[in-house]
Amino acid sequence: MTMQRHIYYSLIHHGIETLLQERMGYFDEAAYHRTLRTMTGKSSCFNLSDDELDLLVENLMAEGYLEDMKHVIPTLENQHCDR
Repeated sequence: MTMQRHIYYSLIHHGIETLLQERMGYFDEAAYHRTLRTMTGKSSCFNLSDDELDLLVENLMAEGYLEDMKHVIPTLENQHCDR
């Protein structure tokens, strides 16, 4: 597999943390897992397929929750094209 899943996990964790801080004013692991389950139907990134990871990162990016991580995104897009 060319796509590095751990990078997606980090981006998703960061994006959901940013979302929770903005919307709720706090972040904790329980809230992270609840939010992930609401967004994907799964409470852990480990259970997401490659396509689900990609879609979630795209959605978090479109909502503006990964603005400060854009320097990592081109790397992911290049890897994704290589799959």
